[in-house]
Amino acid sequence: MTTASAEPVAADPRGDICPNCQQTLPDPQPAFCPACGQETALRVPTLADFAKEYGGHLLATEGALWRTMRGLLRPGHLTLAYLAGQRRRYLTPLRLFLSICLLCVGLVHWVRPAHEKPTDQVSFVHAKIGVKDGRFVCESLPAERCVYWQRRISADPELLKDLEQARRSNNQMTRQAVFLAMPPSLALLLLLVYWPRKQAFGLHMVASLHLHSFMLPLITAQVLLARWFPGVAWISGGSLAAVVLAFSAVTLQRIYQGRPWLTGLKLAGVCVAYISVFALWTGLAANWNLQRILM
Repeated sequence: MTTASAEPVAADPRGDICPNCQQTLPDPQPAFCPACGQETALRVPTLADFAKEYGGHLLATEGALWRTMRGLLRPGHLTLAYLAGQRRRYLTPLRLFLSICLLCVGLVHWVRPAHEKPTDQVSFVHAKIGVKDGRFVCESLPAERCVYWQRRISADPELLKDLEQARRSNNQMTRQAVFLAMPPSLALLLLLVYWPRKQAFGLHMVASLHLHSFMLPLITAQVLLARWFPGVAWISGGSLAAVVLAFSAVTLQRIYQGRPWLTGLKLAGVCVAYISVFALWTGLAANWNLQRILM
């Protein structure tokens, strides 16, 4: 008795054998194998092939992307549709969130004003090093590290540019980590405030992913607006907070039902806890960034 080899079998040189399932192909050769559905004309993929595979159906005019974007603007609609079984009509919650997260992190990292001033100081949440009025500045770092960086920067003033670039690169990684940590954190908070209902964690996670998919583009727009027009950032920030709160309130009311005033109280508690968790994750990320670069 013979056993099947675990190694992949090379494509038949005559082209009449499917390289995936090893079934004989009919003549004339079809575009897809009738047994497994794989393409019969294979070649090494190009960059365009990868782009088409990832975004082809997303960017189709009649595809799920546009239905999902429209549904995202309706509070609670995508979550209720997903829970009702409409899984193919819209993008899945996780795929939607990851795609938006990737886009937003990239925009925050790369889109900057053309007139941005040259770097003479590198600032972290609670630490700073650099040069001000011709004098070395070092704040909130141990004395030995201040001496170390003063010596290095005095010998190579261009080092500040390298440190700023490293800070931005690490900020991008930590920003992604914080963004990825917030949906399950919010889902856990929703699980706690709606604990008497004994609902599955997955329900809260779906609601959280859709809420964050709505919030992230608004937060990104606020960050970019503050870079170009810092004088109006507080006005746009207040408007953003009002929109997010109103959208979240309607979303929770439509998904979980209940009395509106009770939904408002629960939302207030979730907001306070959410901001605390966000500050915790951000602080941990900033400390990791500081330790990685300056310590």
